[in-house]
Amino acid sequence: ECAARVREFSKAGADVIKITATGGVLSQQGRGLGQHFTDPELKAIVDTAHSLGLRVAAHAHSARGVEAAAHAGVDSAEHATFADAAAAKAMKASGTAMVPTLMALAGVKERLGKGVYTPTVEAKGREAVAQMGKALKAARAEGVTIAFGTDAGVFEHGRNAGEFALMVDWGGMSPRDALASATTIAAKLLDKQDEIGRIAPGYSADIIAVDGDPLRDVRTLEKVGFVMARGRIID
Repeated sequence: ECAARVREFSKAGADVIKITATGGVLSQQGRGLGQHFTDPELKAIVDTAHSLGLRVAAHAHSARGVEAAAHAGVDSAEHATFADAAAAKAMKASGTAMVPTLMALAGVKERLGKGVYTPTVEAKGREAVAQMGKALKAARAEGVTIAFGTDAGVFEHGRNAGEFALMVDWGGMSPRDALASATTIAAKLLDKQDEIGRIAPGYSADIIAVDGDPLRDVRTLEKVGFVMARGRIID
């Protein structure tokens, strides 16, 4: 049935298959953040998608859920909040990238204890926030590919670039590595490395300009003064 659903969405024109390999922090259910698919189901999804030329992104929080998704061969683990050394080793072995979405945790942290979330979500939120940066450090220690993503919507849109500073402050990344995660590495993860992610002849002219050197202070990327999208200047 999992394979059939992948084929159905492929036929409908999907570009990427996204699955919830584990429970969610903000979902209104108290069954926790563990694995949602069996190992054979995960393998069926990934194998079918890859046979059709589609990549698979897996929402995954728990350590064993991340590990199972990685063993199945997913292309990226979104969040990977509780990933430990074993999960990181599995990600490295299978080539699964981590998309840590630290801004999502920052957004949840800002709302804890304010009556925003139900008691069920509040408990999961506190559990997740307590892990801030730990999984990213574990993944980096194993040499896992880190790609940029923010889970925008969990926090206010427009704050997305705050992810860079969190990667540096919480995850121990260098500003250069954080910047690469959002450009060349992200493009490769999307299989678009020949179209986007670099300023080079023949590439889409998607360019920003900031005052200052983001390789010295990555927070300069939070104040963009110029935007060009596909060669068109955006006022």
